[in-house]
Amino acid sequence: MQAAKMEELKQGSNKVPGFANLSFDIFKVEAEGVVWRGTAASLEDANRRIQELASESPAEYIVWNRQTGDKHAVKSGDRRDMQERSENIS
Repeated sequence: MQAAKMEELKQGSNKVPGFANLSFDIFKVEAEGVVWRGTAASLEDANRRIQELASESPAEYIVWNRQTGDKHAVKSGDRRDMQERSENIS
């Protein structure tokens, strides 16, 4: 179910005007599926935004790279895991 919703969001994201310079989408994983939480121009910006979001709402987040199509899960509060996954996304 989550994969289907991610695919729907991916298709919609590419058609939104004004997002051309923002290469990374950030999603929060919830019981009902994924919820779009914003965009970032760089992986570093995405990681910072996830830290901000996680401080208010700990959860698993997904960073989707629009240029490559790669998706990586990031568990909030696990900075080492975030860095390891970040190396795989760039």
